[in-house]
Order: sequence, then structure tokens, then C-alpha cells
Amino acid sequence: MAQFESLVELKALQALEVAPSVKSITTQPRVFEYTEGARRRRYTPDVEIEVEIGAAIEAVFLEVKDDETFTPDSEAAERIQAALPHLRQQGERLHIVLRSDLIANELDQKLALILGQRPRRIRFRTDIDPTIWDPEMGTVPSADIQQRWEDAKRECDELLRRIMNRDPDDLLPVSTR
Repeated sequence: MAQFESLVELKALQALEVAPSVKSITTQPRVFEYTEGARRRRYTPDVEIEVEIGAAIEAVFLEVKDDETFTPDSEAAERIQAALPHLRQQGERLHIVLRSDLIANELDQKLALILGQRPRRIRFRTDIDPTIWDPEMGTVPSADIQQRWEDAKRECDELLRRIMNRDPDDLLPVSTR
């Protein structure tokens, strides 16, 4: 069961679940410890995904934030700004997912609707393809629902591609740089 601390994180997890390029999702995956000047710091990203990029599968960290609280003087912006150089030095990739990304074109509402119609998985299993409508029982949805499911998968992959093509520094408030 994925852990989340806010509704915006839940929205992000739903989009990641539907995106076929995402091969695995781990919440609160790892604590990075580093030194900034004389200060010891810790940073835990919200999510780690393994995502298919071309022919390769890469691990990427995601930080999920609400636009309204991600301000120049916010603790979140300061923490991410401090952690980014360390993560980059370690060869890790971090991308910021904003609430505005997830609600654009009412994606969050479309996902809530389609996931509400989807058969529930019986238990967690790593040996099934979660991008199939009903990977455990093999039920087939109506043509309309199948089309909406395919559209949602495409839209979630496109969203993830946009987020991963964006430089996280471009989202950080200028005053924290």
C-alpha cells in the first residue's frame, strides 16, 4: 500500500499507477543524508519510480508539491534547493510534480472516475501488469470505458514526460537560489 501525506500526493500516485511507462512505485523511498556547510541535513523524496525511457529503465525521484504552498519562503523550496546539488552529485534525478500539473485538463477528475470503475486488485502482486484494465480477473470493459482507459494511460505518460523534461531549478523560487 502506497503511503501519501496529502491529497496532491494521492493524485500523483494515481497518475503514476496509470502511466504504462512506470514500472514500479515506491513512496518515501530513501533518506539522503548530506552536509551543507557545517550543517547535517536529511532529505526524503516523496516517490521513487522506475520508468521506461526508450529501451532503458531508470530510477527517478519525485517531489510532489501544492503550488500554493511552494513559495519563495517555504521550507519545502529551501529543502529541495539544498538537496538538489547533493542528489546531482550522487547521480540521482529529482523532478518536481505540482498540483497544477495533475489538475490540468481535469486529469485528476478523469483518473478518479476511471479508477473508481476499475475492478479492485485483490492483493498486491509484483508479477502482474497494472496498466491492464483487470490484470487479475481478466474482465473486459465496455468499448467506451476501454477508450477512456487508453486515453488516461496516454495522458499520464505525456504528463510524466513533461515533468521529466522540466528542469527542477526552473520551478524553485528565485529567492532560494
